Formats: sequence, C-alpha cells, structure tokens
Amino acid sequence: MIILLTIKFSLKTTQNSKMKPSQLLLFLLLPFVIFSQKLQRNVFEYEKLKSDNFIVCDETTNKQLESALLKISENNSTSAVAISKKIFDTNNNCFGTFETYGFALFRNGQWFEGIQIIEDGIKKFGSVPELIKRKSEMSLEMAQLGTQQKNIDGNSVYNSGNSNYDEDQFKEENFKSALADLEYLIKMYNRVEEIYYAAKIQQLLNDYNKSNDTFKMLLNDPEYKNTALYNIGDNYIALKDLDKAEKEFNTLVSENPKEGEIYDKLAEIYELRNDKIKAEEFNAKSIFYKNVPEDTNFEYNKENFELLKFFGTNENKPDKKLKKLKEIIGQNNTQYTVDVCLMILKLHANHGNGVEEKAAATLKTIGKPGIEKVNKLFQTNVSTCTITNLADVMASVKDENSWILMKEYLPYIATMPMTLIPPNVPEKMILFNEERGIKEILTTVKPLLLQVQDNSNNPLGEMAGFGQYVYYMPLGKVNKDKLKKIASDLHYTDQEFYLLQEKIK
Repeated sequence: MIILLTIKFSLKTTQNSKMKPSQLLLFLLLPFVIFSQKLQRNVFEYEKLKSDNFIVCDETTNKQLESALLKISENNSTSAVAISKKIFDTNNNCFGTFETYGFALFRNGQWFEGIQIIEDGIKKFGSVPELIKRKSEMSLEMAQLGTQQKNIDGNSVYNSGNSNYDEDQFKEENFKSALADLEYLIKMYNRVEEIYYAAKIQQLLNDYNKSNDTFKMLLNDPEYKNTALYNIGDNYIALKDLDKAEKEFNTLVSENPKEGEIYDKLAEIYELRNDKIKAEEFNAKSIFYKNVPEDTNFEYNKENFELLKFFGTNENKPDKKLKKLKEIIGQNNTQYTVDVCLMILKLHANHGNGVEEKAAATLKTIGKPGIEKVNKLFQTNVSTCTITNLADVMASVKDENSWILMKEYLPYIATMPMTLIPPNVPEKMILFNEERGIKEILTTVKPLLLQVQDNSNNPLGEMAGFGQYVYYMPLGKVNKDKLKKIASDLHYTDQEFYLLQEKIK
C-alpha cells in the first residue's frame, strides 16, 4: 500500500483550492491583504544547545500530564490547558511540562502561545528531541492551514477577519521552520517518519532534487519504500523528466496493480506527452481500482468496467439496477455475487434507492462465505453509511472477527467531526449480541458522560461529541433493569447512571 499524503500543492493560493481539514499539507484561499507583515520564526542553533542532561519528569508528574493529554484526545483542549497550566505553574523543572502545556495551548487554537512555551523549554533544557519534534509538528500544521483556519478540538474554525500576515510568506516561513527542526532530528536520530516529512516539505518548497535525495533514504524501508518511489516519480514530473517519472511509476504499478493513484500519475505523464489514448486508458484504470474493493476478485477489463459504470452512475434507473443485481444473484456464483454487492456498497451511489439495501440483504443471506471480504472492506476508508450497511451484515452473520472489528471501531465514533453522519455501529452490536453490545457501549460512553460539564467554558463545547447520540439511541430500547445491572457491573456511580439516563431520554 502507498502511504497517502502524496498530493502535491503549490505555495501559491488559488481560487479553486478545496479544503479537507483532516488531511495533512492542505492550503486555503486568503483574500489579498495590503500592508501585511512578514512572519519571522526563531532559529535555534541546536548543535550549540545540545545537552546530555535532559531533565525527565518524575512518574507522578507524568501521570498528571497524561490526564491533560487524555483531554486533548477527547477534543477537550480547554480542560487540557487548565490541567497542564496548573502543573506547569507548580513544576516546570522538567521538559515534559513544557511540551504538554505548549501542545494543549496549540490544540486550543493559541498557536503562538503554544509555540512560545515549547521554545522556552528548548532555551531552558537544550535540544530535547521531544520538544523539537513537537515544534516541527506545530509549524507544519500552521503551514498546512495558513492564516484563516485552525483545527480546534477536531473542528475547523475559520478566521473571518483579515490576517496581519501575508498568506504565502506565512506558510513558507512555517515550512522552513519545520524543515530546520526535522533536518536536525534526521542528523541526530535518522528516523524514517522525520525523513519522510522533510522530503515532503522540500517537495512543497519546490526543491525537487533535494526532495528526491531525501526520499531515496527511504527506499530500503519496507513501510515507506512505495511512498518514496511515488514521490520521487512525482518530483520527476515536476522537473519535466517524464522518462524517469514513468520508470518509477511502472515499477510501482507492477508491485501494486490495484492502486488507483499510480494510474492517475501514468495518465498525467501521457497527457503531458499528448498521448490521449494512453491517458484515457490509465484514467479508466484509476477510476476502476479506486471504486472496486481491493479484496474482491475483480480485475480491470471492459466487462468489469462497464459493470462498475452501470451501478455507479445515474444513467440507469434503480429498477433497472435491481433487475441486474437479481440476475447476478440468480447465477449462483457466490463469490462473484459477494464481489458485486461489496462494489455496490463501496460506491455509495445508490443510497436510498433500494440497491444498497438489496446488496446488504444478499450478503446477509450468503453469510459466512462472504464475511471475510465484508470484514476487510469494513477496515477501509469507506463512507459511514457503508460502515452501517457492513455492520448490519456483520451483526447478522455473527463472525467473531467481525465483533472484534466493531468493538475497535466503537470509540472512534465519539471523535468524528460534525461533517460526518455517525454510523449505527452501536445498534448493530446490540443486534449481534445484546448483552455484550450493551456492555461495550456502556464501557465506551462512561468517560464521555461528564464531557458536557467539562466543556461548559469551551466555545466549541456544543459541537463536541456531535455524533454520540448513536451510542444512546439503541440503549433506549433496552430493559432498564438489565441496563442498570450491566452499568453496576461496570462500576457506574449514581451520578454517571443518572447522566446516562438523561442521554437516553
């Protein structure tokens, strides 16, 4: 698999920029600001600051700091700031208090205040790798989002007024700051993740040759090899060296024949060569492999591509699609039917017209012979509606591996952004096994019940946990005595059970 984060962006903003706040290295449109000032970031000579006596926090302090980090993970940065500031004010003799307090401020939207605390820690303790890495991550996020957006508690918050900074210069300065930090860490520790991000920043700064030199350091790493090859090829396209670019992508596609992103790049190369026929062929392969589940037995050919288009476009009415699906089911080719049904669910192009419902019902009827592929699709990046459909199949078939996957997915719903409709996984877990499902839901929501009170001073508090209602809706159908018994077994306090009941109403 190719590690994504391979999209190439220009430092110049454009009128067609599209925002995707959950991804790294994305940019926003900023209106032109007259008389904007330049951002200047501090530059540390880490070699001169180098110290062998980094003071680590004691166990008691670390446990206190963990509570602040937990609040950050729960999208409650206001509480995280309060907790970490209290620790910092009473014990700033170890670098961990600087890192956690600075990080909490940053996640709360106080970018420069958070950076300042981290830099104060570097001045006090020297070139502590944890502080330098944290600073690089902050700088990278500032470069990603620019002057008009911040990521606060998992939500994108936009600045409606003009910034004091020039947008392009602000991004470039933060990229350069992050790169300086990463280059020091690479020199001292040679860690692959830092090498990767340094190479990406060099690419975004249009230093393609240097970026390639850095990416080549990853070619012997099994996890990053394909990503490095992809970006090296992309850099060659930017350098207009199309022969070298094609060689890199041909190497990749031979080892990863179902990766749609690679076909995109081959199509781009042939478009630059004005070879329309080859470009169209690779574009078609890209569309096919991006929309067909990887673990199906579908290979790209004219017949399969036409089938994909048949179910994936609005050219055909639902009744025509249902008739076609029934014909496929009638062939009694179980694995082929499973593959078609999973393709329909992944496409998510037939929501509410009966086709997706028929595909899910068919998978439930097939049962065990299709559940392994259902489980694999559940673990991929599909729509939340598709997750609900897959969970419905899993609840019906009752495979133990399916249960493990649903249990692992359950906590993720609590941190989903408002832009997503949360999947009904909790309800499906109760259908799978009522007692086990109730227990897992109550275990997940127990630490969430007090979040509303904790968020009372948070301007984003009302948005926190937007999708958590899917935990409580199915509990409303459960016998109250049974619910109380399981809650008691999980050591719910009277207050927690009262709050639970209020949520269920």
